[in-house]
Amino acid sequence: MFIFLSTWSIKYDHHIIGNCGKEDRSEMTTGTTLRDKAFGLIKHGIVSGEWEGGTFISEKQLCERLQMSKTPIRSALDRLEMIGLVKLVANQGFVVQEMSLKKILDVYQLRLALETFAASQLTAKMDSPYFERLDENLAKQAEAVETRDIVEYVELDRQFHELIVSGLDNEEYSEAMSRLQDKFLRAVRTTFYRDRNRMDGSLEEHKQIRQALEGNDPALTVRLISQHIHFVEKVML
Repeated sequence: MFIFLSTWSIKYDHHIIGNCGKEDRSEMTTGTTLRDKAFGLIKHGIVSGEWEGGTFISEKQLCERLQMSKTPIRSALDRLEMIGLVKLVANQGFVVQEMSLKKILDVYQLRLALETFAASQLTAKMDSPYFERLDENLAKQAEAVETRDIVEYVELDRQFHELIVSGLDNEEYSEAMSRLQDKFLRAVRTTFYRDRNRMDGSLEEHKQIRQALEGNDPALTVRLISQHIHFVEKVML
């Protein structure tokens, strides 16, 4: 099926809007910004579950709705193909990649390795600003749980785990975590829709992980993160 973007209401200042199918002078100076915006917006539509696996993406509709020329749209789709969120089908265009069970489990194993490594390295070593960022995120999670806002909670869940890995102060690890989250998040979202009470348990586990990071037992932090991530695997199986 093809996506329909009638619900989008994205607007840009007139001086950076290109005409669909054309290249204009303004885009020559702001092309990188437009490509990044297109990439972020389209990726959000995929990761958020708005466009499910198997959905065909119309470049023309994206061009019209984002009010951009084809160049940044195609660049964004090429980047999304490189990270495995879409694929180019001959004579049809781009389609959102479907996540097979094997793919989900492959990503799960990589994320587990990365986060448990972070836990082993960061426990008892982080400063107050690090925990302040985690606490701020946890407060927002609690609000999302209170209102039963799954969409908001999933995004905060993503941020929480990326905040943990950011403590390694390693750009390669952070970028790898972001790419894994792009793929893993669809599975995470499924667990919350299958069990709407899961948010409560997830939040409590996040709080325990945060406390363990501040403690003096790396093995405990590793175990808590392993159990937390393992829940998604159990649901998917």
